Amino acid sequence: MTILITGGTGFVGSHVATRLRASGHVVRLLARDPAKVARVPALRETVDLEVVQGDVTDRASVERALEGCTAVVHAAAHVSLAERDAARAEAVNVGGTRLVVDAAIKRGLKAVYVSSVSVFGIGHDRITLDTPLAEGGGSYTRSKVAAERIVRELQDGGAPISIVYPSAVLGPEIPDLGGSVQGLLFWIKTPPRTSTGASIVDVRDVALAIELALDAPAARWMLGGTFVTYPEMRAAIARVTGVERAAIPMPGWLLRVAGRCGDLVKRVVPFDFPLTYEAMSMATRAAPYDSAATQRDLGMEWRPVDDTLADSIRWLAGHGDLSDREAGRLAT
Repeated sequence: MTILITGGTGFVGSHVATRLRASGHVVRLLARDPAKVARVPALRETVDLEVVQGDVTDRASVERALEGCTAVVHAAAHVSLAERDAARAEAVNVGGTRLVVDAAIKRGLKAVYVSSVSVFGIGHDRITLDTPLAEGGGSYTRSKVAAERIVRELQDGGAPISIVYPSAVLGPEIPDLGGSVQGLLFWIKTPPRTSTGASIVDVRDVALAIELALDAPAARWMLGGTFVTYPEMRAAIARVTGVERAAIPMPGWLLRVAGRCGDLVKRVVPFDFPLTYEAMSMATRAAPYDSAATQRDLGMEWRPVDDTLADSIRWLAGHGDLSDREAGRLAT
């Protein structure tokens, strides 16, 4: 197959590109900056990639990129929890999704849309594919829910499009410090003692699931990975690094208050760390995601959390994001 990947220079998209190319597919990337492709870790050793310059919000470049393709993986998204980015999130996550999937379906192409577990919101004991979509939320969640409704309407109408829902994606060959990776750095440097925990899925498992979804009938696939409580997370990090750290009490209510303060500060002074009320609510009110059907029907198992953490930490240490002391035995 000739497969177009949007968001191919991102964490998930680059690993999908590498996996599909290794499986013998012709892989084409739609990239705003083609020069960036050579700088993306997972793509450096991936040969014979086709690159089309363009943007998911530009119809002409989308149509040009889809020419001659047999399938598309739409992984492009503007990921920001800051309200100042609401307009860009709306343009990319809603407008770009509508443009890409509509153009793909009109050409009769198989498609996989990379959604997010954030569309299900919080406040549930366990989240399944039948969990209602979130109402309200921050600009990012609102945009992903709006895009989700667009894709579901097409899917319910018989379009050959599947939807995947990754949770907190970690693993090696990280192109930028997104929210999940920043969360890992926080867990390592300042292990919290707070409520609930986090669902972790390895980026390589996400790439495998997307490859399998391209060959499966159109469906919705939960990629929740493994849920670990924060004490379990701290113990796993200690196991792989050999470094024990005392947990710092951080009540959930206090983190949510800090998130409110972060929302206010971000309006004036932009900063990258995801200190927002929405992020802190998701961190302290998380629930497991039911991925049993995905594992059964796609015939896959999640990598052990220790393996994912070790590979992530080793990568971050090798690129200066963690000190030798913080990385322990995983330091390079």
